Amino acid sequence: MKKSSIKIISCCFLFQISYLSAETKLSNMLSIKGDVRAGYFSKNREDRNFSENSTDEFRLRLRIGLKAQLSNQWFAKARWAGRYSTNESNDNNFEFFENIPSGDGLRLGDSTIDELYFGFKPNKQWKIKVGRMQTSFELVGVAKKSLDRNDSPNTDITWTDGLHAVHKGANGWNTNLILQYNSDEGASAVRRNTLNFTDSASRWTYFAGFENKRKLGSIVQRGIDISYLPSSLRKDGTAAGRVEDYWVITGRVAAAWPVGKKKIQFLIGLELGYAPTTPTEAAKSIGAGDDTSGFAGQITFNLINFMPKHSVGLVIGRAGAGYLISPDFRENTNLVEVRYKWAIDKKQKVEARIRAREDIDSVTGSLQNRVDKDFYLRYTRKF
Repeated sequence: MKKSSIKIISCCFLFQISYLSAETKLSNMLSIKGDVRAGYFSKNREDRNFSENSTDEFRLRLRIGLKAQLSNQWFAKARWAGRYSTNESNDNNFEFFENIPSGDGLRLGDSTIDELYFGFKPNKQWKIKVGRMQTSFELVGVAKKSLDRNDSPNTDITWTDGLHAVHKGANGWNTNLILQYNSDEGASAVRRNTLNFTDSASRWTYFAGFENKRKLGSIVQRGIDISYLPSSLRKDGTAAGRVEDYWVITGRVAAAWPVGKKKIQFLIGLELGYAPTTPTEAAKSIGAGDDTSGFAGQITFNLINFMPKHSVGLVIGRAGAGYLISPDFRENTNLVEVRYKWAIDKKQKVEARIRAREDIDSVTGSLQNRVDKDFYLRYTRKF
């Protein structure tokens, strides 16, 4: 039996023990929180040199945490997280990573502490976390995606080191302020080439988000975010080239309408993002002319509860070669995705995805645009 298969079986056993333990509350202060996500994943790539390859694998992501309610105002949480595959070649096990070791997070076979924070809630309006945590600002829908911040999507493992303050307004608008630390070896969230954090001035990045999910007629979500990454953009793609600040503004809105007399809903959502300062075409290897495009967008069409607990959604997205901070949309890529979800109950769901991605601009020296087509069927259980 493969070592990776043994790892997956062992992690499933560990999950079962943790799940049974979670059925009994440890105390009035302590509780076990976590989730397991497992599934079959398949991918086919038609590469830029006319080569073609396919992969098929079973993946598992397991996250187990301990949450402590220290007082009426103070709380804390620590969580271990690992991801595994029947195709993994990485022999690394546990490490307290300062930055993600691959482009989308931990490598298959890695595990780390992805939450380790203290929290303070002085009143009903304010909540503050300090330490390592998960942050996410997604467009609502069956396939929830983000143009700027979404830690640990799918089976990935990423995190935010720093401070997150939330203020809940009386009018439904929530203000989110995030101060995020970046190691000089790289960030802990997805940051795409040519973003770099070796400059001392890039050690901290900033995020401000304003969002309202209180229903207003047919509108069910609206929000605007600003991300500021000082001295992090290598505009020319080299260490000797220009280093500039990189910042992005994003806005999102979603609306839903009932369909017929049943609980069926049609939901449409739109998110747009823009980065005014971007790397050159030469830095991204798509030409030798002007700066790359800093525009990105996604639109999603959803039929919620077309049968009880069953929903389906379509996402069409695009990110320019200079749009570098989305964890869900690769730069210089068009995306089309169909997602199905069966919400078994509040703690369990089954999802299936079919997705196609293709280069927008041809990469210098390539014979054709890269095309990726992938599929998964996965199960998620929270405990």
